[in-house]
Amino acid sequence: MDRFDELVAPRFTIRDVVIHEKKRLFERHFALDLYRVSYKKFNGGTTKILDREIFERSTDAVAILPFDPVSEEVVLIEQFRPGALKDTVSPWLIEIVAGMIDEGESELEAAVRELQEESGLTITPKDLHYINAVYPSPGGCSERVTLFVGKITASHLLSHGGLESENEDIRVFKLPARKAFEYCKSGRINNAAALMALQHLQLYYDEIRNLFLAHDSSAHNKTPIQQSL
Repeated sequence: MDRFDELVAPRFTIRDVVIHEKKRLFERHFALDLYRVSYKKFNGGTTKILDREIFERSTDAVAILPFDPVSEEVVLIEQFRPGALKDTVSPWLIEIVAGMIDEGESELEAAVRELQEESGLTITPKDLHYINAVYPSPGGCSERVTLFVGKITASHLLSHGGLESENEDIRVFKLPARKAFEYCKSGRINNAAALMALQHLQLYYDEIRNLFLAHDSSAHNKTPIQQSL
């Protein structure tokens, strides 16, 4: 372990937290829980018992950036988001495909299913490149989102996606990847999962594109591309 690894190594674990009480305050589509906790401090002491309200998801989520390595295009979606009602431009956000992991599903299985449901694109788990698993807002929300780049062919793309049973109304479109990177910089794309996935693709563009193209050329060997760069 070098000195930088030591700097980022966890100082505490869950064993350094005491949950004195947990109470559900509200539950419908989402839930709100009250935790009464105390935990160790960096100065060697312990906090007093603190009340913390946590927005609870029933499960974690996945988000997938579809990328065509041949045409060098990404597939994005647009949909209404009530959490963005105060946005100065529009509460319809530009995003990547995302959704909740169903009971009994793996992250890979959920990613494949959500991509088909929201965009009509069909892939297999072997077409997914793992980015990271992130906590979008850990100060008040328990949700963890696993991010992927998915290798797709963008030549035949639906214009509309989503499940009617879930009241989803999703516009589906494609852009040159490098154009999408510009919209991240300008702020037009301001959805957290989309920003993280697109900026990961931008940072490792040549490596991911070459990996996807190499996977195409050796598809008969069924070699997976589930790796992190």
